[in-house]
Amino acid sequence: MITLDKIEEWIREAEERPASAPLIIHYIAKRLSELANRNEELLSENIELRTGRKSEEYEGRIANLEYQLELLKRQLSGEASASAVVSAGEPSQAEGSSSTLIAKTNSLLIYNPQGGVLRVELTASDLISRKPVAGFPGEVAAEDTPPRLLVTSSREELLFVFDSGRTAALPADEVPAAGREGLDWRQAFIQEPRGSEELATILPIARMSLYEFSVQTSRRGFVKKIRQDFFESYIASAYIGTGVKLPSDKPYSLTFCGKDDLLVMVSKEGYLFSVDVNRLPFAAEEAMRLSATDHIVAAFVIAQKPSILIVTQSGKAIHRDVSWLEPVSSFNKTKGQPVFSKERRESGVRVVGAAPVDENDRGLALSGDGKINAYKMGDLFDTGSLLAKPSPTANILGFTAFRMESSGSQVE
Repeated sequence: MITLDKIEEWIREAEERPASAPLIIHYIAKRLSELANRNEELLSENIELRTGRKSEEYEGRIANLEYQLELLKRQLSGEASASAVVSAGEPSQAEGSSSTLIAKTNSLLIYNPQGGVLRVELTASDLISRKPVAGFPGEVAAEDTPPRLLVTSSREELLFVFDSGRTAALPADEVPAAGREGLDWRQAFIQEPRGSEELATILPIARMSLYEFSVQTSRRGFVKKIRQDFFESYIASAYIGTGVKLPSDKPYSLTFCGKDDLLVMVSKEGYLFSVDVNRLPFAAEEAMRLSATDHIVAAFVIAQKPSILIVTQSGKAIHRDVSWLEPVSSFNKTKGQPVFSKERRESGVRVVGAAPVDENDRGLALSGDGKINAYKMGDLFDTGSLLAKPSPTANILGFTAFRMESSGSQVE
């Protein structure tokens, strides 16, 4: 504060030592400028309060916090209910009590770019290694963008992200459950695209408040880090942006993460890129330099998993320890680590999916004959193949891995 006593002190100082007068005047001018700026801020806030804009902003924040609290309550109530059933003496399944939890809460989602979603409820007894859990009645076309798979909690909140940047949220249990046999896109739930939009990805968001960032990746290897408070406001406005810079590019995935996690992207032609999350930019930037025929087929973060599994269209399951990864130290638009040899790449081997895993995880794979088969990760580590016998005509279209727990987690 500039008080009367302070002013009189400055006057005496200037009279006794005239050389100090310019310094005093400079200090006073700087202080007056700061006070003027603060006055403008207070005036602006006063106007916002009078017009209601500030109160609307606070109301929006409160509504967003209440929304997240409700999502967490839904998750926790489901886990508590399932735990209560187990502790009450319900006979456990062969897989143990954690399998009992997944039997009550997890669903498989199969979705396509047209917004079609088929939901299949999972139980532990359905997940017999190398046996189908569901299937289409005939062959599934091996298109450039085949259906994607996601296993998540039936109590989850799903965020549908379109390639226009538009989003829509919906509880998972509001997607009608489909029968296991004879899956039919004509009976699928449709999250309607607008105009020429396509559905890019589905992200479970019930636990978004537990993370520091979300990372947006594109098919052409661009990445963008989003602070979680910004992400929450984007959800409230139903628009997150595309995260792309090239006309030929499209959004591919969204992933929640912490600042100390490791982001991994894997391309169709068998290149892998990894980088510490704290090195990621807040504006979309090219991370991988892909060929014209290549694109991203998997993006995920590694927090606690010891391994990654990479699946090819021929059914090979390539297991690598996390220590094998070579995180980049700077954004130099590298092609990335090769997952397999140049000879195999030139012979036509292509990646269809990858995920961070441990030996207790499960996997589901969609094959060209329409079947969706279950796998134990430990078995895939041992055999290195999704197929009982090698087959040159094998055609795996998609793969996802998940943990046997009630929360259900996307690790696609």
